[in-house]
Amino acid sequence: MPSRMTLHERRKKRNQRLLIIGIVLLLVAGGVWGYVSQIKPAAERERTEAVFVKAVNDQNRAAFQKLVYEDDQVVSIAEATRLMKWFQAEDGRLSRAAAEIKADQQNYPEPTAEKNEQDLFELKKTAGRFWYDEYVLHLNKQLLQVTSDVPETTVFIDDEEVGVQEDEPLKIKRFPGEYDVLASVEANGKTGRDRQTVQLGDEKTTEVTFKLAKQIKPDVTEQYGLDIEKLLETEVEARTGKSIDAMTAYLDENRSSVEKEFGPPASNVANRAVYDGFEVTYANNDVKSIMIDLNKTPSELEAVAGKPESKSNESIGTVWEYPTSFFEDILGWLNLRSEKRVIERSDKMWLELR
Repeated sequence: MPSRMTLHERRKKRNQRLLIIGIVLLLVAGGVWGYVSQIKPAAERERTEAVFVKAVNDQNRAAFQKLVYEDDQVVSIAEATRLMKWFQAEDGRLSRAAAEIKADQQNYPEPTAEKNEQDLFELKKTAGRFWYDEYVLHLNKQLLQVTSDVPETTVFIDDEEVGVQEDEPLKIKRFPGEYDVLASVEANGKTGRDRQTVQLGDEKTTEVTFKLAKQIKPDVTEQYGLDIEKLLETEVEARTGKSIDAMTAYLDENRSSVEKEFGPPASNVANRAVYDGFEVTYANNDVKSIMIDLNKTPSELEAVAGKPESKSNESIGTVWEYPTSFFEDILGWLNLRSEKRVIERSDKMWLELR
């Protein structure tokens, strides 16, 4: 009998040991499963920049949507696809974004010294699991400044009108990414258009400038029109009693020919003969140039002829420099053989033939 009890007790103790080992193994297996399936993922999600990079590199829309928000809403499938492609499109763009996320998380909730509203993301902490923190990324809209060399330029982004650029740069905000920017303006019966592709998010502020002035520059005949033709013709005949062609014919003629036609001048200043309405300058007694009073102030002539391209000061006065084609196109019908210049002198405007 004693021997049988001893055997029973041995069996009982062995079964107890087996039970304990089984429980321990079960607990270990449960712990491993819990670590692999729960704790490890929670720890990995705390490294927000790594989660972000992996989602982009794997083109994992579900993981990206779980992490990234726009206007406090989860990004759509289409937007997630667009953004992931954009982050991969340029070398260094994804690594710069990851570095920003890591720096902001390390300093959370205090922003980094370089941070401002134009950073790509704003980190927000959510309810993490276990003792690990978890974050989501809220995209910040980026600033785009558009300028044009023509006022009243209409600006489109991805073919959608967004505003009119006037005196100050037009400021537009959009989420990071690639955008097509179109500028369009109409003037002088012409349309100026240009488009540029911009990347919002690579810089704190993206600036784009459009040059449209040349596209809408009026043709010379449109800019000056018949008014200047009539002005010159009328004023020259009013001052001299002759056409411009007739006055041009006196260039290189002898002084006697001029005085035979117009009589002696009202006065002589050095080699310049002053008549009522025009002046004749001689060189070796031959006509070197003729200045004809246009009977207009600078502002009055500008209203008719438009602003000159530039002005230069000479001994004769201030020369208004118009395009070469100004006289070729507008005054070609006058059959002028001389060089022609518009001169401002003593707050009056003159036409010089020389």
